[in-house]
Amino acid sequence: MGGAVRRPHTRLEQRTARAGHQGKKNDGTGENAAVTVKESVNYTLRPIKCDELDAAHRLELACYTPEAAASREAFAFRQKHFPGYFWSAWQGGELIGLCCGVLSSESSCENDAVKSAHSEDIDGKHLVVLSVAVDPDRRLGGVGTALMKALLRQAEFDRLQSVALMCEPHLIAFYEGLGFEYIGVSASQHGGIEWHEMRRVIG
Repeated sequence: MGGAVRRPHTRLEQRTARAGHQGKKNDGTGENAAVTVKESVNYTLRPIKCDELDAAHRLELACYTPEAAASREAFAFRQKHFPGYFWSAWQGGELIGLCCGVLSSESSCENDAVKSAHSEDIDGKHLVVLSVAVDPDRRLGGVGTALMKALLRQAEFDRLQSVALMCEPHLIAFYEGLGFEYIGVSASQHGGIEWHEMRRVIG
């Protein structure tokens, strides 16, 4: 979700790519637990860089409707303040996927304020996933799964309490496969969409 509406898929991603990382805790200063990960399916996962945000925003607009897509400003804010929670997938120098979120003091993601360009809680113990976008031509190859697992590992490394997100109905099973529990229909009407809230408790 993430301040953005996912255009419907005809099928769900089921294959899982392997990834791992180690390093320092993400404290909002630019340090994070992530290192570049070479995938067995010929793409690379790593935290996105500030000079790659234009490409990230183009991908966002290719995957989400204009009414709900995250702004370029919002992406810049997330990358600056939560670098450990802004992952990207690259293939042959081309950005093919991204996944990002922000920390919050609330375990729910119903509050639309968290989706704004300047929502910040560096000491928050809950991660709210705001964007998951995969190039339409690269879907069903496990890219979205690998990106989400990178965020989940970072959340575990940082000893967060939970990870929350909102999705459309056709993606509920996908997130359940990643260990998320279905909470119910969200009160949020971001982008004019009926969202469904999912949550995964950490630890």
